[in-house]
Amino acid sequence: MAFVFEMEYAAPHGYIAEFVEALAKKERVTISLLHNGRTLTLMADEADPGLASYLEKLAATLPASVFMGTSAHKIVEGSLPALAQGSRRKLPHAVAPCTVCMKEMFDPSSRRYYYPFASCNCCGAQYPFFETYPFVRENTLMRFFQPCEACKEESRSDPFKEAYPLIGCHECGIAVRLREGETEKFANSAAAFKALFETAAAAIGEGKRVRIKTLFGERLFYDAKAVETGNRKRMMVLDASKIDTLCSLIEEEVHALLSIERPLVLAALAEETLFDLYGRFAELKYPDEGFSILLAKELLRLGYSHIAYEEKSAAEAELTIDFDLPLGYQRETRIFINKSVRFFVEGERALFPLCLERRSDRLAIGHGMAAVPQENDVCIDRIDRFESAEVSAVYILEDEVSPVDHTLQVRYSQQIGSFLSVLMEKGLEREKAVGVYFREEPLFIYHNGKRPIIAVPPVDFDPETLRDGVETLREGSRRLVENFTQRFPENSQSAFNGSQDIFEAAAHIMGLPNPGFESLGAESLKFGGKGGVKIDTSLQTNRFDSCAFIASLMSYTIAGAERPLLAYSIFESFGDYVTRTLVELKKRADAEHIVLCGEAFGNPSLFSRVRKNLGKERFLMNEVLPIDRQNALFGALGL
Repeated sequence: MAFVFEMEYAAPHGYIAEFVEALAKKERVTISLLHNGRTLTLMADEADPGLASYLEKLAATLPASVFMGTSAHKIVEGSLPALAQGSRRKLPHAVAPCTVCMKEMFDPSSRRYYYPFASCNCCGAQYPFFETYPFVRENTLMRFFQPCEACKEESRSDPFKEAYPLIGCHECGIAVRLREGETEKFANSAAAFKALFETAAAAIGEGKRVRIKTLFGERLFYDAKAVETGNRKRMMVLDASKIDTLCSLIEEEVHALLSIERPLVLAALAEETLFDLYGRFAELKYPDEGFSILLAKELLRLGYSHIAYEEKSAAEAELTIDFDLPLGYQRETRIFINKSVRFFVEGERALFPLCLERRSDRLAIGHGMAAVPQENDVCIDRIDRFESAEVSAVYILEDEVSPVDHTLQVRYSQQIGSFLSVLMEKGLEREKAVGVYFREEPLFIYHNGKRPIIAVPPVDFDPETLRDGVETLREGSRRLVENFTQRFPENSQSAFNGSQDIFEAAAHIMGLPNPGFESLGAESLKFGGKGGVKIDTSLQTNRFDSCAFIASLMSYTIAGAERPLLAYSIFESFGDYVTRTLVELKKRADAEHIVLCGEAFGNPSLFSRVRKNLGKERFLMNEVLPIDRQNALFGALGL
């Protein structure tokens, strides 16, 4: 009899499968494992005496992942069949430590007690140390460190550390430096590292700022109640049991926050005392690498449930922790969850490098990354991680300088590439579809199953004719512009003379600092009501009328409408425009699918409006790739 366990795992990343295999090997249980990019299937002999203990330990220690879904098991008659498992390419991960490595960091008897660099084959900040393929020690920054005898033995005998390229410990690993004023101390032992993190936590408790070179980038930590830098900050949640009291998250968002991928999660804060510190919404992070995890441990002892931090902050710090290795950092990943819909708004960490099933003989380049064809799939990673590739053509993102020499070079657009990537992820690129790419302006696309074309161009916006267009819009419009200019001369001057797009003009009309799409998005999150005002869009020949839109905003501003309300209403209005256009295009083209892509859909107001308006109309989005930027590389392979 065969025991069969199946778990939904909608991603090709290998760290969960590697953990399952390593634990089986450690428990001396023979398993067959198949990971096909959608499901993880484990099979074992039901009569194996170690199976029950293995499954119990697996349930207790398997890391949670944002890609996991439901699971089930069954007993199948007959002997254990062999599962066809192809060779798995070893890729460097960029995720949080697994439960095995976390236990090492917190166990006083461990050789890695309070060692922030603890990781194994299944987890950790591997990518920052990685330089080029293949992923072996000689191609990482750890080539400068000779493993001690204990680590060498582990690499031979411990399934989690077997031939692990980054293996190290206090004895043979990386020393860390702490600076405070003129004082400088080094940590290269368990006691010294523990003292280092105790000192850092105590400094924060005293109202000081602590800058740490973490494994995922430089971070400035401080108590938001005691320090104000004037910069954009995020909240690091230290106590998982206090999440519900700090913010309003649905179960799926909590699962994502605590997952091994540890993405940023945008959340509404629940405590009014936090509004003045972070605003009504904040980007949340759960400690995701050794330095942040060990600092959190010491801050918890001091009674902290959360702490503020900034990425790459220029603000002064009273205490600094760093080490002498030039790590290679990736962009932070932000996830968006709305009921049953989950997608990655932006980022690289935990998402790349990535291998996707796709036979191709072309190379796609964009955003400093490359989609490189392998034998049966495509590997997407930063272009400097690859040495060479034999291809028939090179596809390069528009407006980027080609970093390679090739006789056949083809340009592709971000919009078309992003759109196609969604269909290719689902295997639907040969079916008819309509969609919208929306980052700063919506652009509508029609795909006949063979070739995508632009169906409705971006919003028509001409800064040179904007004022005249508003003044001649309708009777009384000239008087509206005069009144607005008298009341808000600076807003008027900036909107009509310094705007590059419709969102920048709207932000100028409202008097927002750093005008543009992002400032409008941030302002919309401050709105605490249940519905916005209707902003005139006056569709003409299926096009968005930017002059009517700006005129409507001017009227509401003169009437005293609050900026958060107007910003929220702007995204609702664009949501209405997007869905009206998509539904009409789908009907006219007799298309089978609707596609949404582009970073703008990471705005809760916009996405909620579009989803509500579409109703039962099914729509497609990226699941594995982010919904913008890097997804276009995969899409370019289908042009």
